[in-house]
Amino acid sequence: MYRKAISIVVLFVLVLSLTSLLRGVHAANPSSGALSDTSPSFTWTGATYTFGVTADPAQCPPVADPLNLLCDHFFLNLNLASNFWQSNTGTVTVTINWPSSVTSNDFDLFVYRESDGAQVGSSTAGGGETQEQVVLQAPIPGVYEIRVVPFLVISSSYSGSAVLAFTPGGPVRNPSFLTGGIGFTTATIVDSQRTQGEPLVYIDQSGNIWETAPWGFSTAQGFVSKSTDGGTSFHIVSPNGLRPNPAASGGGDSDIITDDKGNAYFADLEGLVNVGVAVTNDGGNNWRENSLTSLFSIDDRQWLTVDNGLTPSANDNTVFLTLRNLAGGSEILSSPGSTGPTDPVGGFVYTNAATTNFVGSGAPCGRLTFDPVLRFLYLPCVSGDHVNISRAHVNPSQRTGLQFTQVQTRPSPGGSVGHLFASLAVDRAGNVYVAWVDSTNNNVYLSVSTNTGTTWSNPLQVNGDPANTNVMPWAIAGNPGTVDIVFYGTSARGDPNMFSSWLVDRQASTGFKWFTYFVQVQNATTTSPTIYQVQASEHPTDYGQLCTSGLGCTVSGGDRTLADFFSVALDANGAARIIINDLTNQHHGAAVFELTQNAGPSAYGTTLTPQFPTVTTGVTDPAGDAQVPHYSPVGAGANQPALDLLSVQLSQPDISHLTVTLKLNSLASLLPPSGSTGLLWLTRWQFNTTGDGGEESYRIFYLGANSTAGQTPVFFAGTGTSAAQTTGIPPGDGCVTTTPQNCKIIVYPAEHSESGTFNAATNTVTITAPLTHIGSPLIGDKLYSVTALTYASTAGNPILADADATRAFDYVLGKTVTPSNCPLGTICKVTGGGYIFTDPQQDHGSFSIHGIVDSSGRIHGKAAYIDQGTGVDFRTVLITSANFKGNTVTIQGTGTANGTTTNFQIIVQDNDPSGQDTFAIQLGTGYSKNGPLQGGTIEVH
Repeated sequence: MYRKAISIVVLFVLVLSLTSLLRGVHAANPSSGALSDTSPSFTWTGATYTFGVTADPAQCPPVADPLNLLCDHFFLNLNLASNFWQSNTGTVTVTINWPSSVTSNDFDLFVYRESDGAQVGSSTAGGGETQEQVVLQAPIPGVYEIRVVPFLVISSSYSGSAVLAFTPGGPVRNPSFLTGGIGFTTATIVDSQRTQGEPLVYIDQSGNIWETAPWGFSTAQGFVSKSTDGGTSFHIVSPNGLRPNPAASGGGDSDIITDDKGNAYFADLEGLVNVGVAVTNDGGNNWRENSLTSLFSIDDRQWLTVDNGLTPSANDNTVFLTLRNLAGGSEILSSPGSTGPTDPVGGFVYTNAATTNFVGSGAPCGRLTFDPVLRFLYLPCVSGDHVNISRAHVNPSQRTGLQFTQVQTRPSPGGSVGHLFASLAVDRAGNVYVAWVDSTNNNVYLSVSTNTGTTWSNPLQVNGDPANTNVMPWAIAGNPGTVDIVFYGTSARGDPNMFSSWLVDRQASTGFKWFTYFVQVQNATTTSPTIYQVQASEHPTDYGQLCTSGLGCTVSGGDRTLADFFSVALDANGAARIIINDLTNQHHGAAVFELTQNAGPSAYGTTLTPQFPTVTTGVTDPAGDAQVPHYSPVGAGANQPALDLLSVQLSQPDISHLTVTLKLNSLASLLPPSGSTGLLWLTRWQFNTTGDGGEESYRIFYLGANSTAGQTPVFFAGTGTSAAQTTGIPPGDGCVTTTPQNCKIIVYPAEHSESGTFNAATNTVTITAPLTHIGSPLIGDKLYSVTALTYASTAGNPILADADATRAFDYVLGKTVTPSNCPLGTICKVTGGGYIFTDPQQDHGSFSIHGIVDSSGRIHGKAAYIDQGTGVDFRTVLITSANFKGNTVTIQGTGTANGTTTNFQIIVQDNDPSGQDTFAIQLGTGYSKNGPLQGGTIEVH
């Protein structure tokens, strides 16, 4: 049915006929180089292309492209001993860079092993970037071809580099641990808009779940969210949607804790100048604050803990606050617990709790912990090859004069405690646990003290395969001898600071997949502990480099989007509640989610069973919980019946559409609440497809309905585009950024108008969209964390007022139509490049296209187009359909034209050998051009 590729001989003739277009000033110079353990880096200068439109690397193997006319070829000799990787751990990183220009030049990078011709790496971002990178983990010594393909390049060269990075010590196989039957729920959205690194979780005595995280110094904000329904939904805790502490600077190292009277205490940095605190006595409606708490200025990393005293009275409560003064060290301060809203001191006026201004040694220091059983206060700090713990006994009602002594864990097996904080926890008997990562071997260790830290057990490795490289441990203890530990882990080995950065090369970064891991250690105080390990997250939660140098990452350009930690708490049933960041969305935004343990042994010795039955199509939601706002100085606002979700259901009316059905409390009135201009109903999920640079991404998709000023809703679908790779310009339409590629507010633009129904009699809203509008999922594909959400909106404000949210669930697609007519089990392919005339002046419309439909029916590839007359610069983001009909191929999807998101249709014809090939493009912006190729070729396979 489809035309075969032209032969190598004919292709070579075509190449010779196009040399005036494709010839570079020179080929790679030098054309080869070597890496060794004594010479670990090499650079070269690449060819210059006047006009390069090679879409497919298969067009230009060295034997068919001896003059480097279609592609540039550099040969890298990895000159290492055959057993080198048995005694070392590391990578080889190949990078190409090219200058930015008015038009978005696009080089692609491929790496082939010469010994067998295998392609071992590639990076093919979709345009707008100025770099491609491939990272090879422990590659076999020998010669590799570096093939640089000018996908669509006008008047540009590139430079190349190869770097060998390794550390002595070969890979040591980690143990494998049983799961113990431990399981976790689908991830619940904590905040559907604001991205926040290093989220912290705390559960109060009433079972309310508090979460806080900073929004970053660029925003001067940090937020608190709260769940009052057991973690089904979370709502922002602030009358104005900002942080409780309204001082002008902030947004760093947030912490929150509550006492036995229900008072909540919040702490946040004031731009490194000082530490600010705030107190609420009414669950988050009203906050009082003090922005200058520290005894000394220039501070960092504060933590809170509470001593609830021996009586139910607030009078013997104490709030302890520690912070790191950059000049002197760790301060430990105290304040009486708050006695009510008129208390001028409790919780926000602090004095020195110790007999000295500064306590202990080492940094960074983990969370301050108070043991109410044996009444000791502990502060763990990283100190070389061990963890140093400052401890002091606290008498009832004692707030000052604490005598701190120093105790140390035994040395870490690898000799270097790092990858951020050591975490200390205390069980119900007063046993003390410290968990840390050794930054030499990247393993997680646990040490136990049964005598308030005087002596410590030998470090016990608690991570097992495939969690081979790990960061950010956090521990919480339950019954005597039982401790839960969470951490981010990847099967890749090496220094996480040296992995490919998503901010630099998105495709290369996805070779390093990070998951959230949960470990439970039972009988930890004995010589025969039991270790269970489970992957708590359903899919990866991050990709690539994790910069662990704190604020130093800002200087080095490292990826610190995760910030420095995440955390876990125990609910009344002993179930672990993990608050995580998920950065696998297309924006690399630090979205906040909660994972709830719902199976297996709890930290309190019980056996957990799922609270809710497994659902496949939808969930219900209680009535009366859609207040706008949820928190304000006068209390919660009125319930909004039109936003009050009762259920959400997904269904497939046929094999090519998806329908969302929402049941609301009442749709009798669509008037928005006071201060708002509209209502929004949204159902969102994440789906494993491609990001905007061609990388793996658990991309956000959504169906929605929007009503303005009480009018009948309009229905839409979308996904939202991210900021351009490396430069961040254009910023995309799916997230508000503050600095390049730094996603801060996820938004939900209406990219496709959809059909829907609005039935006020049955209080039902439905939205139906073609699968091609939501990423073209196939049969068996899973939509993760499907959640219905409702909001009040205000024109011009990207931040929405959250009203209601349903419990999250996963939905698996039933029978679907494939997004292409390419028969299943076969591979269909279209490649080519060249130019058409776009006007009487014969300005060029230059293009390149590479599309493949694999044997499962999934579409891969990209296309690019530049009109040199009008300046239109178009790149595909998602190809959602591909139709092959004889010699004609039609592809459709979403892309960007000069930074603006638009739909597109491209039609190409392969008329060889009897006539000219043709190219046509139509954009949703109204731009449309077509014509015969004046140079170049199209090939349909």
